[in-house]
Amino acid sequence: MTPLIIVLGIAGSGRSAVVKELADNAWVEGKAIRILAESAETAENATRAERWTFKEGEARVPQPAEEAACILITNGRLSTIDQMEAIHQRVTNSDWQIQRVITVVDCALAYRHPELSEWYEACIHFSDAVVLNRRWEVPGQFMSKFLEKYENSFYPCLFFNFLKEGRLHNPAAVIEGDPLRMSHIFDEIDAVDEMEFDEDNLPEEPFDLVRQPDKYFARDDLGRRMITVLDIKEVLKLEGR
Repeated sequence: MTPLIIVLGIAGSGRSAVVKELADNAWVEGKAIRILAESAETAENATRAERWTFKEGEARVPQPAEEAACILITNGRLSTIDQMEAIHQRVTNSDWQIQRVITVVDCALAYRHPELSEWYEACIHFSDAVVLNRRWEVPGQFMSKFLEKYENSFYPCLFFNFLKEGRLHNPAAVIEGDPLRMSHIFDEIDAVDEMEFDEDNLPEEPFDLVRQPDKYFARDDLGRRMITVLDIKEVLKLEGR
């Protein structure tokens, strides 16, 4: 199995610089690190990158080759939820093993557009690590409030500052360790374990041992998502991205 690191975030948020820092410094010297950028991504993320494709709800991800690990960059203009659902379907029972999901937060953009809070919350739900970029451009009070909801809700993911000079204090810490994400879509969990039965909480009626979908993937009887998240196209248009 080849480790796969998924990088989420908005177009123009500095993901290419974060990916370069990880590819250059998170692994021991000499390891071959492959980079896959979604085919519609702009030149920001094209350096050193091959392509994967998200089209018509399907993720077309190449098979592993000789690389020690691979970093996959999502399309920063489209729905993270749609892409994560498609990637999950693609990599399940494949030769890829999800090692880390990382969200890059553009702090300055989030400060200018408070409506992005729920968009980032969906990304961070899937993430083991969150890299805060351009933190130096926003007031400390804003950052405290941004992080407070995750601290109060006991999110297990780790938060890292991407420094102004384009580096991380400890790049390896971003990609290493046990899963720390709220979502369990990439984890092997028995359906019975999710039901949380005990001797005082036993079902009276027959039940199906079907694993519940992630809350962001759940749909109603008409096939509509139960949780909808902001479309970021208008924000990107306002920002000229």
